[in-house]
Order: sequence, then structure tokens, then C-alpha cells
Amino acid sequence: MADAKWSLLVAGVKRLKEDPGKLIDSIRAAHPGVMVQAADAQAVYGQGHAMGVLFIAIEALERKVMIANRPEAEVLLRLACTDQISEALKRAGLKRGRAGCFIAFSKDAGALKKFSEHLAKEFKLDDSVLSPTRGKKARLAKMLGIPPTKMHDGECLDFLLERAAILVRG
Repeated sequence: MADAKWSLLVAGVKRLKEDPGKLIDSIRAAHPGVMVQAADAQAVYGQGHAMGVLFIAIEALERKVMIANRPEAEVLLRLACTDQISEALKRAGLKRGRAGCFIAFSKDAGALKKFSEHLAKEFKLDDSVLSPTRGKKARLAKMLGIPPTKMHDGECLDFLLERAAILVRG
């Protein structure tokens, strides 16, 4: 189980106008006490998916069994269910002009609160962009190379988190 000392944040944003790479770099520079990852909202099958992946990444960090060199990258790899950064960026990376998801975590609750306030000032927050949809389910099934199924939302979420959890360093 992830260490209870972590503070966590998952926030959806309507549309990003900025260059994703520059945006993430500037956010990380402005909030050095917070580990931040951003993803395409279409790769996030609900808040439970993002939080589950975050718990898995923190667990990997604490057990020293990460597949990535940085915890932020670990989150993206596990969200995209791949051990390749380039593939993770293709599958789940933040895209300009699209809805996004910020996933942040820190052992400094105050720093995470400041980050949250920064997000609220700079972006139109809207967690509805993270909601599970039939379209997301079909997209994620195709991305993972499985036939689109009639899984209900809970089964789909369980499958995605299981895939995220079983990734190992190659």
C-alpha cells in the first residue's frame, strides 16, 4: 500500500492551448516540490483510473521497482500500459488543443495545494473530461490490442489497472 504521507491530485482541464512539453517543463520548474505528469484526457478512463495508476507508481517508487527513471514518467508509462517512453507519449501524452489530465503528487501537502491553486488560475478545470465513455473504452481496447468488449465500466477499469500493475522493467 502506498505510504500515507503522499498528497495526491488528479485534475481534468478542458483544452490546452500551450505546447505540452514547454507547459510541463514550466509547471515543474515553478513547483519543484511536486511531481507532475500530464496526459491526454482520452487516455484516462475516469478519476479511478488516474488514481489507481498513481498508487501503482508510488508503490513502485517506494519498493524501488520502477520501470522508469523518474516517478512522473512511471505514471505515464503505467497509464499507457507500455514500458517505452515514446509509445507512452504517443498513446497517452498530453496533446495541444485537447482536453488533458494533470496528475500530481508530493510529500509536501502545502506545495501540492499551491500547485492546485496555480492550476485553478491558469486553466479551465473540468473533471468531466476524465469520465469513462464508450468511445474511450473502444480507443483503449484498440490501443491495447484487445477486441472491443462489452465489459462494464468497473471491469474495464480493473483490466486497465491490472495491465498497469504488471508492467516490469525489461
